[in-house]
Amino acid sequence: MWWMASALLPLLLRLRKPPPPDQKLSLFPIQAFLTYANSVQVGARMGIHECKHQFAWEKWNCPEKTLQLSTHIATKETSFLHAISAAGVMYTLTKNCSMGDFENCGCDDSRIGQAGGKGWIWGGCSDNVEFGEKISKHFVDALEGGHDSRAAVNLHNNEAGRLAVKATMRKACKCHGVSGSCSIQTCWMQLADFREVGNYLKMKHQRAMKLELDKKPAKAGNSAVNRGIIAHTLRRIAKTELIYLEDSPNYCVKNQSLGVQGTEGRECTKGDKNFSQKEKKSCRSLCNECGFRVVQKRVEVVSSCNCKFHWCCTVRCEKCMQVVTKYYCARREGGKRHNNKTKRRDRAQRH
Repeated sequence: MWWMASALLPLLLRLRKPPPPDQKLSLFPIQAFLTYANSVQVGARMGIHECKHQFAWEKWNCPEKTLQLSTHIATKETSFLHAISAAGVMYTLTKNCSMGDFENCGCDDSRIGQAGGKGWIWGGCSDNVEFGEKISKHFVDALEGGHDSRAAVNLHNNEAGRLAVKATMRKACKCHGVSGSCSIQTCWMQLADFREVGNYLKMKHQRAMKLELDKKPAKAGNSAVNRGIIAHTLRRIAKTELIYLEDSPNYCVKNQSLGVQGTEGRECTKGDKNFSQKEKKSCRSLCNECGFRVVQKRVEVVSSCNCKFHWCCTVRCEKCMQVVTKYYCARREGGKRHNNKTKRRDRAQRH
């Protein structure tokens, strides 16, 4: 997609070539780096795609500029971005491992043959999440080279993303027995659909915790002290929870330096019973709450229609033109800008 070329995380920008010798990733053999780099890129893209899905109808919708700034700011939204990206990398590496795409990795067979519970034993091909977790740490966590609080928060959220992959795994079983009696089952653990990981992390995002820490980089000579203070603070917080340092900016108003596009011109939805609650409320959230009005436009869209199956084995469709009504956020008549009352309401909603 067009946005990926300009909007991928710094992770992808730095995966174009092997890392320089002075970085942590240099401890990782170059051959291994080349083996896994493609999966890491695919996983990071998957994380970004899921981020855009989860926030599609919210004021912050995972815009391109924020992705580039994600290692320099630590807001509630970037906490999700770090977590979902780390989760995507781990998920793809795990999947590729189980599919036999890597010579040195396969299913997790560590428990095969062991009793799992009444009427079932471990068997099959469990997804090797330990492998995915280990390799993803080498790549993703190596991007955080600092010792300040922001780097510590980013690393914490990376770990929360990886734990989300584990938390959403599910047990799958197969029956064995005479005439399908299912007298015993063999079971294995498999990855959930990545959408479930995204949903899980979105819930974590909604109750993310703000930390009050010194955001300045550690001064020369005191990095060990700084790390100790940060570690003590983080020790009280579960590794599965998302955390952040800075209040979110006003996402209604455009701010180029922060990568905020504002909601003017954003599309919203109305009146379809099949829409989610977020979609149904999107015009109010994106337009009205930000001091904009909702305007409707009749636009022509092209879609596939009259599709037919042809032996064997293709589906051929015609292209049909259809006029539909779409809704957008626009300035009020007279060019009225976002007012202070709306700004105060947005700040209250964030706290």
